[in-house]
Amino acid sequence: MINDNQQLVGARQSQAWDEHGTPIQVYDDGFGPLWLYREAGGLEGIVRAQTWESAYECCQDEIMTRVSTDDVLEAYGLYVMPPGDNYFRRSETWTVVDDVENTNTEFATLKTAQQFMADKLKQDRDLIEGYEYQPNATGTGIVTFDLNGQSLVELTPELADELDIRIQVTEEY
Repeated sequence: MINDNQQLVGARQSQAWDEHGTPIQVYDDGFGPLWLYREAGGLEGIVRAQTWESAYECCQDEIMTRVSTDDVLEAYGLYVMPPGDNYFRRSETWTVVDDVENTNTEFATLKTAQQFMADKLKQDRDLIEGYEYQPNATGTGIVTFDLNGQSLVELTPELADELDIRIQVTEEY
């Protein structure tokens, strides 16, 4: 589908290369076959890389959704609920919910709740399911992926035809 003298520059899912096709994110790592990354919601991207492992790392770095600094605590299974209606109970306190330890801890002030979470993050704590670290960290260095199913397979001409994927290449040199 692509040779060593070409560069992957675009892809669409449609019968023709036009503005009516659905664009597919692409990343060219220089050499190797094309790999198709899918999540439960559909096609997420096409990566060119020498090995499956290299392709997956490219997906982590270039295609998967990066976690913002506002969502880092959630990636570790921590979040804080303000005073008021907290699910099925009325509360006058700030509640830190820890999905990993399956606990709720109450605090009188937001500042003490935030300090408690900061202390939790200083511990050797793993990311919860659906999150993983990027090999070449950018920003928070954490990405999210679809728990309902993800796959990375080599994009063969037969698979491209089956899914109506059209790639665009240019001569690299």
